Amino acid sequence: MVAERVVSPVFVGRGEELSALAAALDMAVEQGPAVALVAGEAGIGKSRLLAEFARSLGPEVRVVEGACAELGSDGLPYAPFVTVLRRLIRVEGVLPGPYRQIARWFPELGEAGEAEGGKHRLYEEVLTLVERVAADRPVVVSIEDLHWADAATRELLGFLARNLAQAGVLLLITYRPPGNGDGLLGPLLSEVSRRPRTTTLRLDRLDRQEVGRQLAAILGAEPDAATVRRVHERSDGNPLFVEALARAGERTPDSLRDLLLYGPRSLPGPARELLRIASVAGGRIGHRLLARVAGQDGAGLDVLLRELVDRGLLVTAGDGYDFRHALIRQAVYEDLLPGERARLHARYAAALSDWGAHAELAAHAYAAGDRGLALSAAYLAAGQARGSYAYEEQVRMLDQVLELWDPEARLGADRIDVLTGAAEACMLSGDYARGIDYATAGLAAVDERREPERAAQLLEHRGRLRHRLNATGVCDWRRALSLLPADPRSLQRGRLLGVLAMGLLPEVGKAREPFEEALGIGRRTGDAMVTVRGLLGVGSMTGDLGMLAQARTLAERLDSHDLLMTVPMYEATLHTKAGDQRRAIEAACDGIRHARRYGLGRSRGAELARYAGRGLILAGRWDEAAAVLAECLREDPPPLSRQAVRALAGYLSLLRGDLAAAAAAAAAVEHADSATLFPRHQLLCLLAVAQGDLVRADLLLSRALADPALSQVYSSDARPVLVAGALAQRVRLAQGTGADLRQRVAARQAELAAADAALGVDGPLDRAWQIMLHALIEDDGWDPAAAAWRELRQPYELALSLFHGARAALAAGDRPGATARLREAAQLAETLGAAPLAREIALLGRPRPAQDGLTERERDVLRLIAEGLSNRQIAARLHISPSTAGVHVSHILTKLGAATRTEAAVIAFHDGLARPTTIKVPVRWR
Repeated sequence: MVAERVVSPVFVGRGEELSALAAALDMAVEQGPAVALVAGEAGIGKSRLLAEFARSLGPEVRVVEGACAELGSDGLPYAPFVTVLRRLIRVEGVLPGPYRQIARWFPELGEAGEAEGGKHRLYEEVLTLVERVAADRPVVVSIEDLHWADAATRELLGFLARNLAQAGVLLLITYRPPGNGDGLLGPLLSEVSRRPRTTTLRLDRLDRQEVGRQLAAILGAEPDAATVRRVHERSDGNPLFVEALARAGERTPDSLRDLLLYGPRSLPGPARELLRIASVAGGRIGHRLLARVAGQDGAGLDVLLRELVDRGLLVTAGDGYDFRHALIRQAVYEDLLPGERARLHARYAAALSDWGAHAELAAHAYAAGDRGLALSAAYLAAGQARGSYAYEEQVRMLDQVLELWDPEARLGADRIDVLTGAAEACMLSGDYARGIDYATAGLAAVDERREPERAAQLLEHRGRLRHRLNATGVCDWRRALSLLPADPRSLQRGRLLGVLAMGLLPEVGKAREPFEEALGIGRRTGDAMVTVRGLLGVGSMTGDLGMLAQARTLAERLDSHDLLMTVPMYEATLHTKAGDQRRAIEAACDGIRHARRYGLGRSRGAELARYAGRGLILAGRWDEAAAVLAECLREDPPPLSRQAVRALAGYLSLLRGDLAAAAAAAAAVEHADSATLFPRHQLLCLLAVAQGDLVRADLLLSRALADPALSQVYSSDARPVLVAGALAQRVRLAQGTGADLRQRVAARQAELAAADAALGVDGPLDRAWQIMLHALIEDDGWDPAAAAWRELRQPYELALSLFHGARAALAAGDRPGATARLREAAQLAETLGAAPLAREIALLGRPRPAQDGLTERERDVLRLIAEGLSNRQIAARLHISPSTAGVHVSHILTKLGAATRTEAAVIAFHDGLARPTTIKVPVRWR
């Protein structure tokens, strides 16, 4: 039986702190003894950080560790230093010396001296021993849990910090911030932190993404988003609590509960009772509410609260209080008897009855067993949530309404109304699958013949939900239209025509008629919502930005942020097609900000991230693109948006040379069947080329050409896939020979040309892709291709065209022309961080071997450059100074004719001076 993993094998979220400790050790060696203070709450990972830092160091650095015991002043004085010295003496083999006071602890050092000189002599001997060890090689003296240190330990540590003079000593100290202990640590920390060469680190809690990585490492598989969200909320990002909760479900594990309840159970009775009352609040609680529920106020209550705050159980939060950690609150709450919980919840419900806090009232009434009060409060809370754009909360409250449903309740709405509202709220929150279930339940309850308009409204909602989930909403919209009369002034028909036409895009031929009819209804009736949809559709089909501007003006007057967020999608699409990536990015990013402001970040914001990410990639703003895409994925977008964003992120990783990340993204989207994800074929094909699997690349191209979506998507989305296929054929010709291969490539190129001919040309961007495609197929026309990309200001495609133009020029014997093209292409690739393209450019421009002229030491340095090491890391590896390493690097670049370190690494790989690797070498002492 294999034991389940509890501790994460992956160290998460502390990269900056590890680098800071490495820098502190560098400072200790190069400038003189240094101190590093690491602060953080219990379980935050202080010990793990020290262990990982020690593991990163080579054998040339001695690490000795000691820890303070929780017994504090009642324990053994100098306990951590006794442990440190024992290792120095016994484990590290330090020879005996004039240590007559230390010999009281370690007889092997010789006969113990008299107490003459006392404490001062002891401190001097410890100082001498540590400095003697450091003279041999650098030493890290690690003292953990200083908040439990006895007075003697604190005094000795202060003495060492003031008096150490030997370079190579790093005092590494961990502690919990003052306030959780007796306050005696403050003066020592204040003194040490003011000294030169002191580094202070404060370990923060992990964010949700980091908790997800920790859970994946513990569980051995990627956790679902709901699990990550639940564990992150319950643990507050504390790594120890994440480990305890990884497999615990909803209830706090017994071992963790005992630890959390140690403090609360040691409280005097009145303070313990007040803490139990606070736990029932469910989170932060205002002072007035706590006083009302507790039945007391004034000085007596303040005394009890002061004790809870001083003990670190509660913290002040604005005009109220919160538990220091969510798990403490939950443990205290779970420790209540069922009857105690119900009575306390009833007291909260009574206290909240006239506060207008409907969500809190609903929760307490429900827990107290008052279903009628909980039902009415939950319905009112749902309305409040919608008014504040908290759509997930609205869904939660409506779900509670449905659970408590009573046909006799006077809510002003029936069950179908509640289901319709829940479906719409799910559409706004991005929980599309759940919204479909609500809409389907509503349709099962409504009689289409007696209430066709109501049924049509539910079908409209379900169609929109299905469309956003997997692009399958058209059937619902057509059915809804069939239930309504063909009235040219019907607002409901106009709304349905607008969403149907949007769902039919990019098949313009099918979408044109419903868009035009919707626009006509909108203008005849003056209905802004119908008019906006018509303007967006007709404007996008005709390329009329003025119509889109009218749509924006009208949408801004409506109370529909969901519709307003549709406008920047159409704007970004038109700007992208026109090759104006700057305006496309502005429209999409402004839309993302607006979506997040109004609670639509996970739904419409995720869709807009696709537009922003694509524009930023095309514009060469890759760091910004990576940030936008990563932020979107962290919000756990709906499946279709997640797949589209992952495909873009994978493509960007591929351009940068991160094949592992590109492959992970490709695996996630390879079998998607939505037409909107047709551009994934570009990633799949180019990844296979980069992996050297040309057979698979050609197979993937064959699948793309057979995909019906090829004729359904915009031509500007289809042609990049054809270009990827043409690039694969060019690589096949470069790496193979024989008439049979040339014949197969020619056949595939003919297929690409035929597919191209079947597409229209939709704007300057699409035209540039077409020019590049023709150049790849014919291996001619590279200057027009470069000119087209230069005009559109798309640096990667420009660099790629210049590279192929240089290749063609070299084949024609035009070396000066090739050199000029390569020089510009290399600069573009270097600026972008397009490592694979930079490598190809360097290899094309430098076909001769590079070994001659390099010294043996320079070859060593070149190999380390190829591993990605900095000058400081190279210096540490080769035991030379950073300045000497820099001189070597400069000589290497000159001798190789390389403009950058990246280019030098490419040459090293090409000429066999180094082997390509994706392993990043960590900062370490050797």
